[in-house]
Amino acid sequence: MHLTRDLRTATPRPFLGFYPAVISQSEIEESVNILPNKSSGDVSKYVVGPPKKTEGLSAREDYEPTNAVDLASFGETVMAPLGDIALGRSGDKGANVNCGLFVPEQEDESGEKWNWLRSFLTKDQMKRMIGSSWQSWYFIERCEMPEMRAVHFVVYGPLGRGVSSSKILDSLGKGFAEFIRDVHVPIPKKFLS
Repeated sequence: MHLTRDLRTATPRPFLGFYPAVISQSEIEESVNILPNKSSGDVSKYVVGPPKKTEGLSAREDYEPTNAVDLASFGETVMAPLGDIALGRSGDKGANVNCGLFVPEQEDESGEKWNWLRSFLTKDQMKRMIGSSWQSWYFIERCEMPEMRAVHFVVYGPLGRGVSSSKILDSLGKGFAEFIRDVHVPIPKKFLS
C-alpha cells in the first residue's frame, strides 16, 4: 500500500536493523557539544565521561492483576468496544509494542471502572484481544499504574527487527492501542450509561 503523500515505501531503500546489545561504558565517548552561533566556526566539545556510579539492570515489573476483583461482581455485561470506557496510547520500542490503557479519572470518581479494567486486562485477555495476529513466539509483560488508573503492556516481537525493518503497515505500533480499544469485550452495562 502506498500513500500519495508518503512515498518512503514506494521504492526499495536501505533500512536500519534493530539489534539490542549491552556495550561497555568505556567504549562510549560521552560529551556535550555546543554549536557555534554562525554557520562557520568550530563546535565546542566537552568530554564528560561515563557516570561515576552505575547500577546493574534489574528485571522490570511484570505481574497479573493485584487484588483482582471478581468480574461477576460488576453486574450484567454487554459486548461493546473497550474504547467506550478506556483510552489508550501505544508505540514502538525496537521490535516491541508498548500499550497503556487507562480510565480517565474524571469519568471514574468511585474507582469502580479502574478496578474492573485492571481485573479484566490480564495477559491472557490481551492475547485474546490481539486475536489472529497473536504469534506463539510473542511474549507479554504487564504492570499496573494505579496513580494513572492504567494497565501497561509490552508485547515483544510484533515489529520484527524494529521500525525501519518491519513489513507491517503500523510499523511504529501507534495504531495498536486503537486496535485494542476497538475490540468488543463484555463491559459492565452500568459503565456504558
